[in-house]
Amino acid sequence: MRASLEVSMCRVGLVAALVSGSISSALAQLPNASAAAHGMGGNFTAIAKGYEAVAWNPANLAMPGRPFLSLGLGIFGGNAGLEPIDVTALNAFSGKVVDSVTRVAWIDQVRLAGKQRGKVDAGVTPIALSLGPFGLQVGTSFYSNVDLSPDAFEAIMFGNAGNNSSQPKTLDFTGTSIRSGAISAGGLSFATPLPVKLTGGFLSNERAAIGITGKYVVGHALVLADDIGSVLGTDDIQLRFPVITVRTDDALVLSPDDEYKGVAGTGVGADVSLAWSGGPWKIGVLAENVFNSFKWDTTKLAYLPGTGTFQQGSNSTDFDEQPYGNAPQALRDLVAAQQFKPALAIGAAFRPMSSLTLTADMKTYTGGDEAIIFGPRSHFGVGAEWRILPFIPLRGGIASITDGWQAGAGAGFRLLGYELGVSTSIRRRGPATESGVMIGVVGIGR
Repeated sequence: MRASLEVSMCRVGLVAALVSGSISSALAQLPNASAAAHGMGGNFTAIAKGYEAVAWNPANLAMPGRPFLSLGLGIFGGNAGLEPIDVTALNAFSGKVVDSVTRVAWIDQVRLAGKQRGKVDAGVTPIALSLGPFGLQVGTSFYSNVDLSPDAFEAIMFGNAGNNSSQPKTLDFTGTSIRSGAISAGGLSFATPLPVKLTGGFLSNERAAIGITGKYVVGHALVLADDIGSVLGTDDIQLRFPVITVRTDDALVLSPDDEYKGVAGTGVGADVSLAWSGGPWKIGVLAENVFNSFKWDTTKLAYLPGTGTFQQGSNSTDFDEQPYGNAPQALRDLVAAQQFKPALAIGAAFRPMSSLTLTADMKTYTGGDEAIIFGPRSHFGVGAEWRILPFIPLRGGIASITDGWQAGAGAGFRLLGYELGVSTSIRRRGPATESGVMIGVVGIGR
């Protein structure tokens, strides 16, 4: 089967769509609800206040300087990236035919990297608020990680015809995989002051507090798939791509309790944090997921064999839903590993003058490769906020993250207690460049 193809940007756009399948850095289950934090590169643990503190550091709800009332509405953002062939490489051929020399060079890069990867994470917070020492946030997070094996990427570039001149060859798609999901969470926070003075009163206005965020987590969607030997041959195509996803076939429902009604997993969790301030200094510590019982409800999941044979004049496929128990053990092990693991964040802030705040943060997650994590596994960075005018804060930050670095920049406009915040970011992980944006439509009391 010779599949020689002329590749145009509509084809390359398909690659991007497949690899970047769905869209912030999120903090575990609760999305980041702060455009300011995004613009400061995620270096925000010590200074989050008001509704922003629910996800970042609930102890700050009992610290001096926090607003009595704050409200955030319509906050959304995301990060997306491809590697090693990234969006920058694709954009260079926008509206053009990708020549065969470039395609061959891209395939060589993918073979050297081991796969073509796409990572997307996004979050939306329709509402977050705080009232005194209490805080509330409701939001939804999305994640998608898609890997294409080198042969699968070559098939998209050339079919199985090689560089438009060689004889058709067999391509193996083993190693292609999908990990995608959608999860909502509601967090309720409370903070109270602590009678602690670490410096014995040496620093003025020394204060400390402890806070807790209780979370209820709901899983809405899940797609887990691993190619186990799909082959594009010279005369046929053999598809072997088993999938686990949420069940849609009512014929598999054994009882009313098994019906999928938009909920495919639940759990509860808690974060505990500490905050301290004295003079121009602030320190925050967040222990995230001190416990978290979330897991996917396998009675709401189904198994799709994902098999097929395609030959000239004869095609057959099997994507019919089957009970979850029929899935390969390897896929069921992946479902069991999809949990939220503990993380630790420590942040510090220094205010050398009233218009300038400098911050530093570190954060690290535990857990295996298949644990649910939004954004990088580790983070060490610095940030700054400079109020060039009292109502126009400018923000920036940079951090070393797992396999690379990230930077952010943003600004806000404050008027009569309201703030419109906008920020952008860029990440570099290995050879990949990821870009992101975040907008807070309405913020009150920051």
